Amino acid sequence: MILIIVEALVSSLTKHVCNSYLTEQEKIDIDGAPYWYMKQLDNEMCTFAHKTGGLDSIEIAKKNSKLKLIKKINGTIDSVIYSNLSNIKNKKEKEVIERFRKDDNLKYFINKNIKYSKIIFAEEIDTTFTRSCIPNDAIINYQTNRLQKIKQEVLKVKVNSAFDELNGDLTSQKSSLDKDDPFSELPGFE
Repeated sequence: MILIIVEALVSSLTKHVCNSYLTEQEKIDIDGAPYWYMKQLDNEMCTFAHKTGGLDSIEIAKKNSKLKLIKKINGTIDSVIYSNLSNIKNKKEKEVIERFRKDDNLKYFINKNIKYSKIIFAEEIDTTFTRSCIPNDAIINYQTNRLQKIKQEVLKVKVNSAFDELNGDLTSQKSSLDKDDPFSELPGFE
């Protein structure tokens, strides 16, 4: 059952990332902002930031845009989990979901894949505008690889618990055998 859940999460994430609600704004026009600000790119997840101030505002706007990208990816994952698995009761299945939800390596993935497609310092209004994007395919591949690792860990746990259960059964059988009877371990001689 757990493996089916993992596959459902991958499928649902792919659909969610590719759906139009990642590009929820049709048309936004902000006075003083560049024409591209708040306009999504096809096949990419983008975030936008602006910061008023001198040239120092460029790095601050880039950092803010990166943080927004982390929040947006995490929000996408939370939405996928909520819409597909909100009624899960099994403890092991919940553990798989929590492993999928929490990703300590997301910031490294973003650092590797982020593309600042636009950075403009508007001198007349003393403001920096940024657009940061990551291709949807990169996000889907990254999350799919994460899920494959989680699936492998789940399989290891299942195998280990099956062996523990089997060993427990054998131990309880041995303790009930007659120690003086050399044939007591053989099936049918109990």
